[in-house]
Amino acid sequence: MKIEKYNSLGGCGLIPGLHAFGAKLDYGKIDSSGFLGGVLRGGPHVCELEEEWCWKFGSKHAIACNSATSGLMAAVEAARIKQGMDRMLVSVPAFTMSATAAAPSVLGHAIYFEDCEDETFCVAEHSRNADVLIITNLFGCPAPLHEFRELADLNGQIMIEDNAQAILAKENGKYAGTIGHIGVFSLNVHKHIQAGEGGVCVTDDDDLALYMRMFINHAEMFENSAMIGLNLRMTEITAFVALQQLGRVDELVRGRQEKAVLLLEAIGEVPGVRMPVQRENCDHACYAIPFLVGRGRDKFVQAMIAEGIPLGKGYVNPLNRMPAFTKWACECPVAEDLHDRRLFYWENCAWDPTVEQIKEIGETFRKVAREVLT
Repeated sequence: MKIEKYNSLGGCGLIPGLHAFGAKLDYGKIDSSGFLGGVLRGGPHVCELEEEWCWKFGSKHAIACNSATSGLMAAVEAARIKQGMDRMLVSVPAFTMSATAAAPSVLGHAIYFEDCEDETFCVAEHSRNADVLIITNLFGCPAPLHEFRELADLNGQIMIEDNAQAILAKENGKYAGTIGHIGVFSLNVHKHIQAGEGGVCVTDDDDLALYMRMFINHAEMFENSAMIGLNLRMTEITAFVALQQLGRVDELVRGRQEKAVLLLEAIGEVPGVRMPVQRENCDHACYAIPFLVGRGRDKFVQAMIAEGIPLGKGYVNPLNRMPAFTKWACECPVAEDLHDRRLFYWENCAWDPTVEQIKEIGETFRKVAREVLT
């Protein structure tokens, strides 16, 4: 089976993809960047993207940058200044992509790794001793965001949502990424909407917005500034592509959700396999479709790949075990067990099977499960 890679641009590359949904990029009328060092706003396309992002997600401020990793760094630095601290303790999920921990680490902060729960794979508990909480909405599923935000406010903490995988996901009718003090979105090539690279931070806090804007554009150049910043700016071309994608976000996310429903229906109930769990009062963005087994995972995934069905097993090695983060090593038994033994997943944002292929995937899934898991 040959399953095509998913490409939200609608074509093989930048310009064909843009033309596919009616956008025209006139290189004679667009600057590569509209930023100058030490200014708060970028060029017209960056500004328009930020304004449209605010309108779509109901946020007061949106700050565009060159990646979600940069956005996480800007969010952590803004939180540090808001908290009036030099060095913070930052709570980070053990079960997430490495950038979530790299951002506070490279800025010199201490990390406390949190274990996850094994239903939605998000953080299990709220850290009361941390100065900043980073919560990842993993695989497109919102964590208990309103509960965590309420506790963060009670404890004087700043909550940052790593919402790279969960654009348009909702908890209690509110968009994930807008419930914490800061939300960070990704425009990386394998996300629901993409501009090749890029990120957007949102917040309703004027101070946090100002500090993030300064940090991504040489904060030290602002008059009387004691901050030091970096060049983490979004280009005009990236913003132009991102604007076209934002205009299609409902269509693109709905398409992945519909594919997920079809795939799960095609698979059905399979003995020995726990199907994905969705929290009550939540809308899942279906970035990935995770499954759990009690035994035989590696053999099952290997057999499925041999049939031409690209499943992944585990996830990123839990961050608490990565050599780069040895100084903060701890035990996170649920995350470790999920990665080592029980979890496998379908990358719903990476692959674009046809309806016929989805049926074939379901049949193959059941056949291999009978042979390997029973």
